[in-house]
Amino acid sequence: MAGSGTFSEIIDGDVYKYYVDGQWKKSSSGKSVPIINPTTRNTHYKVQACTQEEVNNVIDSAKKAQKLWAKTPLWKRAELLHKAAAILKENKAPIAECLVKEIAKPAKDSVTEVVRSGDLISYCAEEGVRILGEGKFLVSDSFPGNDRTKYCLTSKIPLGVILAIPPFNYPVNLAISKIAPALIAGNSIVLKPPTQGAVAALHMVHCFHLAGFPKGLIGCVTGKGSEIGDFLTMHPGVNCISFTGGDTGISISRKAGMIPLQMELGGKDACIVLEDADLDLAAANIVKGGFSYRV
Repeated sequence: MAGSGTFSEIIDGDVYKYYVDGQWKKSSSGKSVPIINPTTRNTHYKVQACTQEEVNNVIDSAKKAQKLWAKTPLWKRAELLHKAAAILKENKAPIAECLVKEIAKPAKDSVTEVVRSGDLISYCAEEGVRILGEGKFLVSDSFPGNDRTKYCLTSKIPLGVILAIPPFNYPVNLAISKIAPALIAGNSIVLKPPTQGAVAALHMVHCFHLAGFPKGLIGCVTGKGSEIGDFLTMHPGVNCISFTGGDTGISISRKAGMIPLQMELGGKDACIVLEDADLDLAAANIVKGGFSYRV
């Protein structure tokens, strides 16, 4: 059951805590944000309304932890990710329960989202080792005006602190698609989950906590976007923003400054069905892709 057993640590009374420096804490604001069950229209969960000072603490903690994490061997990063994936799958039932009650996602689809998320973590761990384990040689005559007199080896280095902002419709899966690649690459993560879907995301973060990731490497702040949203996206301690959503991405890109941005915004995806296609199969998947909780 959500907020109990394995997850009893992440809730205080009826309000879920936020995550900083390897600990679950209550906000000093003394305020909470209600999460309305779309089916009943009643408040089902509450999360902390974090302050800007608490956001500062989460980012500072992530910045310190990232320096050591970047020196952690690839195999060790992958090992922890695989462990987190296993814990996530083991706890698919309570996390899926949150998705049902927070965003009214069907029970079957909710379980599928959690399992897929675990698979994605493992995939990123394996692909990360493969891609990041490779170096590339460059020769000096690849640059204009130079002879082939020098060779250099290039490798990828972490960006630093990654701010991850997933959407409400896939608050676990699209958070993982930001978190897992960032961690295997040696970055730290500050997660700002959507209000609708925040409790499912907090349960997911606890799976990483149980896996034994270093303190501070992963932080999660909750609260109203109107109060901490701009503060997060304009924070000088953030080195990259990964955002999935709609028009808000335009505003973020204008305010974030000259840091790398990864934006997955709204779109209308056309489909091409060829003459030899299985029309029943194509039609079913087009409808599923167009209306499968992609509001």
